[in-house]
Amino acid sequence: MTSGPVRASGDVLETALVSAQAPAADGVARQELLDRLAHLDLGTPRATADRLEGLLASGALSTLRGRQGQSARAAAVGRLLELGYPFALEVAPEDLAHWRAERAPDASDGRGLGLLLVAVASCLSLWGLAEPPRGAGVALVLGITVSAVLTTFRPRAVPWARRALFGLSVLACCLAAKYGVAIALPGIAGVIASRLLRPFPVRGVD
Repeated sequence: MTSGPVRASGDVLETALVSAQAPAADGVARQELLDRLAHLDLGTPRATADRLEGLLASGALSTLRGRQGQSARAAAVGRLLELGYPFALEVAPEDLAHWRAERAPDASDGRGLGLLLVAVASCLSLWGLAEPPRGAGVALVLGITVSAVLTTFRPRAVPWARRALFGLSVLACCLAAKYGVAIALPGIAGVIASRLLRPFPVRGVD
């Protein structure tokens, strides 16, 4: 697998693209294309950016994915962002949105920490306390947990899942007087996590 910048001609990249688009293309061919896109170096940042932008504009990468489901379109956008200013500013809004949606959870941007916080609080609430929640309280704790999971692992669901996480968490905090610490704990954790799980800006773009 390619591990660094690949100084390659347009013909080499075009060959990889044709191979990946072939009806009988296997995961190896598609992954080879993704590796070349993610580490592409055509000699100058301008030449590299122009080639990537042309591929994105053509729609040729829209349906291509690697062996583990990685998006070729996202790989191209990621490489453009790595090129920095001013090339990162040239990424089309719809391509940037796709890249955001495809990004895997990363503890460094708060998403992993947010999910961990909710998971620990929910486990303590349901199994670690002498008086765990019952009935609607259990449903509320599970709702907070599911919303956090969706926000983390289903990025396309972020707009509504994160709002649901925040709303359910606030409700849990409000009901703490009735249900006690078993509800307050995941509620507080959910409010904090809804902040940690927000989409982070991309330096040089946002």
